[in-house]
Amino acid sequence: MDQQITPEFLEQVIHPLAKRYPFARAFFLETSGLSVTSNLRQTFIEPLPKERGIAISILAHGILYEGSSVVHSKRDVWHTLERLESTIAHHRRHGGMELLPEPALRQSWQLPAKPAISAAQATDHAREIAHRIRERNPHVAMASVRYRQVATREIYVSFQRSLSQELSRFEAIYSAVLKDENTRTTAQIYDGFSRQGSWELMDAHWDLIDAMLHDGERILGAPRLAPGFYDCIFTPSLAGILAHEAFGHGTEADTMRKGRARGTHYLGQKVASEKVSICDSPALAGAAASFYFDHEGEPASETMIVKNGILTQPMADHLSASLMGIKRTPNGRRQSFDHKVYTRMTNTYFLPGEDTLEDMIASIQDGYFIDRATNGMEDPKSWGIQLEALVARRIHNGQLTDEYFSPVIVTGYVPDLLRSISMVSREFAINGLGMCGKGYKEWVKVTDGGPYLKLRARLA
Repeated sequence: MDQQITPEFLEQVIHPLAKRYPFARAFFLETSGLSVTSNLRQTFIEPLPKERGIAISILAHGILYEGSSVVHSKRDVWHTLERLESTIAHHRRHGGMELLPEPALRQSWQLPAKPAISAAQATDHAREIAHRIRERNPHVAMASVRYRQVATREIYVSFQRSLSQELSRFEAIYSAVLKDENTRTTAQIYDGFSRQGSWELMDAHWDLIDAMLHDGERILGAPRLAPGFYDCIFTPSLAGILAHEAFGHGTEADTMRKGRARGTHYLGQKVASEKVSICDSPALAGAAASFYFDHEGEPASETMIVKNGILTQPMADHLSASLMGIKRTPNGRRQSFDHKVYTRMTNTYFLPGEDTLEDMIASIQDGYFIDRATNGMEDPKSWGIQLEALVARRIHNGQLTDEYFSPVIVTGYVPDLLRSISMVSREFAINGLGMCGKGYKEWVKVTDGGPYLKLRARLA
């Protein structure tokens, strides 16, 4: 018996339900991957845990019910449906939920064939690059390289839609520990990339690695800067994490619906400089968090969250959009087939402007060039924000100096930070290394980025 799960098979499961329910859907997920890590001492090869499972959702009596199961065979799909319908039959609750209608759509996206690579080739390459990183700078005491490739096959079927997609994401992370033998100080630094693709992206990116080692050497033993408010230039690394934290979590519709996001009260109002536009888009070509449709079958498109300083639109999953009466966006995502759908970011970024980086630097008498974001957090209810970065380079009299400070913490109130943005560069970059949790769990792949931003912020 053919156990391959196909859109046609799921249509056989879901379409007959139209006689009994106003809405039903199935989401099938299959993943596999490989991780290779090498440092100056040892190399690790780790096949990533394989997943193969189904989630079935049915709207009955005004309530959306859901069941999920690991799939070994087609029989497991039928059993999942039987258990779910049994649950519905034994529940006597009633609700008033109606879901937004789905326009009909049927499409399939498949990956082009790629040259195969063996685990031995991947490990040899990672080992070689780690040793070459060590040779490029005399301060390097430890170096490592990690490659991670994940392949995913997803199918979504409802009464109106039948969609399938194959996705592949490749990630490379280079890291180094630098040590000053005279002062006995150390500094740890990393960089890398993650984007759609596979092992063909494995070649070393020496411009990126050399810039990482340069900054690592400069922050070796660097002091902390004096706390205060300063004119700053945020690199795309910092711009991205600002976009993610400021108007990512704060404009997720399921969070807004629960009264946990202050952005609810500012829709249609000015929240940033007119130079600021922020969007979320899984349709961004090549980005690591891009896809053709979300886990609820909504096709990829751009959501303009902030346009010319005005908070225009939240991100939304199907349920939240239906309950709030707002436009549905492609942000319904699961950590896996057996996890709940939440409103989640994808690729979140500031749109580029018209300024040049040279003019931005020249406009600052005394301030800092902030780079290499490491962490961030924001309270969607109060709009307080904290960002952390490894590099703060002083700007004096319109010139970058060789004064480095590390680490640096940025704190503030989101609208104050965004309203202070006075220049936005033409240059634009996306950082693909991020993962995002809903609170402390429900992890999904995200990216962020943008142009260089000139703004005023409190640094410490």
